[in-house]
Amino acid sequence: MRLAANTFALQLGDRSFDLKPSLRAAFVLWERYDGFYNLSRHLAEGSITTAVDLINATIVDQKAWASYALAPDSTVIRDLVAALGDLIEFVFVLTGADEKPRDNESTGEQIPFDEAFTNLFEVATGWLGWTPDDAWDATIAEILAAKRGRVAMLNALFGSKEQPADTSDVTSIKDDLNAIGDLTNHVRQR
Repeated sequence: MRLAANTFALQLGDRSFDLKPSLRAAFVLWERYDGFYNLSRHLAEGSITTAVDLINATIVDQKAWASYALAPDSTVIRDLVAALGDLIEFVFVLTGADEKPRDNESTGEQIPFDEAFTNLFEVATGWLGWTPDDAWDATIAEILAAKRGRVAMLNALFGSKEQPADTSDVTSIKDDLNAIGDLTNHVRQR
């Protein structure tokens, strides 16, 4: 999965609104529509309610959206109908989908989205040490990229089964430490 911009620009008439595909929004919409397939299907069938639900769950600037949508001379319905294709595309972004997997990413067993959301939350709060609010506000791509970075750091520090640690400098590191002084652990005898 590539790390893309953390927002999606939705063009409605002459206005542009940023939508953020956060983990919280993905989870809420997945639950509300009993899956992303149903969310996409409702959009494909032209559901304005679904379009508004999707925007409300992901909009970055709530005040600008409300001002536009509730204006007396608003063309929001016509603009939403014209943007349904873009909103369907955004659902794929919301799921964390990408055109092609990375060469080193697992193509293992598929897991249900509810389990995937739990795993992502665990990674963000457990592995990465983010607060729950930060985890919910992050995009799936951000969480996965941060996890890859953390794993790379740990592999660089401690080595991994896939890539043996570089031990060529162990002798020189020992020599450097010994040069500092006697590093023997001395226990005081009484």
